[in-house]
Amino acid sequence: MSDVAITGIGVVSPFGVGTEAFWSGLCAGACPLVPGADGVPTGAAPALDPRAFVRTPGGRRIDHASLLALAAARLALDDAELPEGAVPPSRTGLALGSALGNVRETVSFMDRVYERGAGNPLVFPNMVMNAALAYLSIELGVTGPTVMTCDLEVSGESAIAWGVRAILDGAADVCLAGATDELADSIIPPVLREARVVTRSAARPLDRGSDGHAIGEGAAVFVLEPLEWARNRGARVLARIEPHPGFGVPAPLHGYPRDADVLSRRLAPLLAEADLVVAGASGLPSLDALEASVLARTVGRRAPITAPRGALGHFGGAGALAVAVAALALHHARVPPTAGCRLPAREELDVVVGESRSHAAKAAVVTGLGRGGLCRPLRLLREVAA
Repeated sequence: MSDVAITGIGVVSPFGVGTEAFWSGLCAGACPLVPGADGVPTGAAPALDPRAFVRTPGGRRIDHASLLALAAARLALDDAELPEGAVPPSRTGLALGSALGNVRETVSFMDRVYERGAGNPLVFPNMVMNAALAYLSIELGVTGPTVMTCDLEVSGESAIAWGVRAILDGAADVCLAGATDELADSIIPPVLREARVVTRSAARPLDRGSDGHAIGEGAAVFVLEPLEWARNRGARVLARIEPHPGFGVPAPLHGYPRDADVLSRRLAPLLAEADLVVAGASGLPSLDALEASVLARTVGRRAPITAPRGALGHFGGAGALAVAVAALALHHARVPPTAGCRLPAREELDVVVGESRSHAAKAAVVTGLGRGGLCRPLRLLREVAA
């Protein structure tokens, strides 16, 4: 049994600010993606007013990706109803993941370097990959263990797994864990279009006719606590979460594994008792075909499957939002549909489509498949009365 509890969730997504907008939009089967640069479907989070979330003078220079994370963290803390001062700053941890970090200011900085021979030095600190970690540590007063992970599209799962382990190891009494990535539609869609991975119509995860993924942005942050401590303080436990060290399998450097057998063997123990799967499928045929093959061998039609990237787009921090889907699905006993997927799905899988499905799952698995053979799965369990 897992002894780490998720007591708060904060989300900023293309659906809006907050968990309510996120969850209601997903369950309604809505898709906030719209044509962006070059006609590629994109999903942008709403513009945030820094004054609503920034408390320190230094935070006034915060970049967009870091602001998304800060907003999600403050929303998570509010959701957890953690009394101020209940946990010393030295016993509070922070784990964030991001695939690309601050793209917008990095591009503008380098453009200025090429055009004028020098960039704005005040912008340079925002360009480092751990800028979001630094901003949140200062803004939230976190002095305990911190980490920034960069594991491509499974950066969120890696950061959350680290946060869970920090709680289990006793390194922190509370840990904020999640991920953030921003949309830079002036550069990312054209680059991905040239790589032939984005769709020109709609993202269709696990659909037999999928032709590429859409692009999104957002952040999700979780408040993690020891289960017993959370119960003792009367906290609402949304779900329990288990750590997983993750693993790697042979794969092309920038591609997905070609052998579903080895992935199936490694994931089988984790999926054995799962009655809900939150897939990483994004509409990219190579990823979807691989994941569908793995799930057909390990889950079949035993458990419903949902793939939130159909509505959110594909980005580095999307795995953290997938974990939010798993936690909320367990808590509300409901599975949101996969936007864009048409039945029959790949491998005849039981993909939820059209409308949300009532389903009192006990265990949900986020598959956490990434390029280069990375796999960072996580298992969440429904909370039961103590």
